[in-house]
Amino acid sequence: MKEKMKKYSKPVLKFLLYFFIVLLVFLGLLLIQVAEWVPETFGDIPFEQVIFHMLAPVESTDTVNYVQSFIQECLPFPTILTLILVLLFTIQAQFSEKIRLKKTVIVNTVLVICSVISFGLGIQYCAISVNADDYIDGMFHPSTIYEDYYVNPQSVNYTFPEQKRNLIYIFLESMETTYEDIANGGAMENNLIPELTNLANNNLTFSGGNVANDGFNVLSGNGWTVAAMVGQTSGIPLNIPVDGNSYISEGNFLNGAYSIGEILEDNGYVNELLLGSDAGFGGRKYYFEQHGNYNIVDINEVKKRGWLEQDYYTWWGYEDVKLFEYAKNELTSLAANGQPFNFTMLTVDTHFTGGYPCQECIDLWGDQYSNVISCSSRHVGEFISWIQAQPFYANTTIVIAGDHKSMDTTWFDSIEESGYQRKGYFTIINPAIAPVSNESRIISTVDLFPTTLASLGVTFDSNRLALGTNLFTDERTLAEIMGVEELDAQLQKHSNYYDKNILYGIGKK
Repeated sequence: MKEKMKKYSKPVLKFLLYFFIVLLVFLGLLLIQVAEWVPETFGDIPFEQVIFHMLAPVESTDTVNYVQSFIQECLPFPTILTLILVLLFTIQAQFSEKIRLKKTVIVNTVLVICSVISFGLGIQYCAISVNADDYIDGMFHPSTIYEDYYVNPQSVNYTFPEQKRNLIYIFLESMETTYEDIANGGAMENNLIPELTNLANNNLTFSGGNVANDGFNVLSGNGWTVAAMVGQTSGIPLNIPVDGNSYISEGNFLNGAYSIGEILEDNGYVNELLLGSDAGFGGRKYYFEQHGNYNIVDINEVKKRGWLEQDYYTWWGYEDVKLFEYAKNELTSLAANGQPFNFTMLTVDTHFTGGYPCQECIDLWGDQYSNVISCSSRHVGEFISWIQAQPFYANTTIVIAGDHKSMDTTWFDSIEESGYQRKGYFTIINPAIAPVSNESRIISTVDLFPTTLASLGVTFDSNRLALGTNLFTDERTLAEIMGVEELDAQLQKHSNYYDKNILYGIGKK
């Protein structure tokens, strides 16, 4: 009986050994491919963005595109090499009886070592490519930034002017001051965004005339679209723990956050979000519905209204040239209702890689991304001119802000190597008040939240909301107090306060 068990145990052990080797080799090679695929697909992203998109529910056809891209780019190479390895093992098994045991043990030992090294290198390469090392370090060294500086917006008293002012907030995909020429503080020989530069130079940027300091610093946890929207409208980063799939859902998205949408809704405003993609992607729909009860007009709604054919789909949904025309329709309708409104919109043509050249794009610069960026600037300039010609403009403040820095890493290689500090584009048009000083300020994503509210003529008994500072006051921003690098480092770290009071929303009124 014992001899029979030994006879059968050898093949089983050999099978398990080879299976272990094959599995580690496959996973190691797959991780190496993923390490290449993630930056090419999503750009130079922080690990918290990887965690977010892995765990956040999405309701979008874009998800299918990502899955297809993953299968096409990541699976073939490790699958082919693994199959070759399996074939070699099968051939080796046919001759195993003729090979000395000593040689077999040596070969198998070498294979095990090589497979473990392959797996280890895959983990290391993948972790470095998505900055997981910084994320892990932050988990073990929590920050107290919230205990030290956070002001709960729900605990603040707000006073609105007798005639409430409308807000138009335009999120521009990947729009940076980098695209301006050197004379205007950018990094380009030629200005790619002259219309946006003109708007910034003639309106409010809090740079005190120092064009080199135009724009805002994009912080960790605010470096992709939905996170940027959260940061600019709630004054906080978007962080969820690795086991956080239950914290973003139809009824749960940063329960403890209190956004400008909620403040305005509580004071009689109508909130609307217009975007040319599927609002379900990245949980944007959840955030805006739960934090301000926004009327969502995305590609699905546009098709329901019959503005687009049911099978129409290009780039991320539909192009910006249509978006701006739909925006005019929506603004005209909102203004006719007689109720103060907060109209928020998001462009998409300038998304990496290379952007989307619409039918109105002109080849000015010889490369597609530059042409698309210039086309976006022209569209915005024309749209602002249209708004300024409307009767509702006199009582309307416009905020234009890039959502985050572009993730098209290769396009910026030489720029970043030069030491140029890339920042998001930002300006306020027709604010109700003026800053108390003309000092050149150091601004970050979170400062746009209280500053936007103040630009409507709203007063509140705190110079800071959440982690953001009201730039109309002389209160120092956290970027000015701590420095941008230290502030960014603190936001990368884990925070018990954030988890308990913002993520879970314990104690929310």
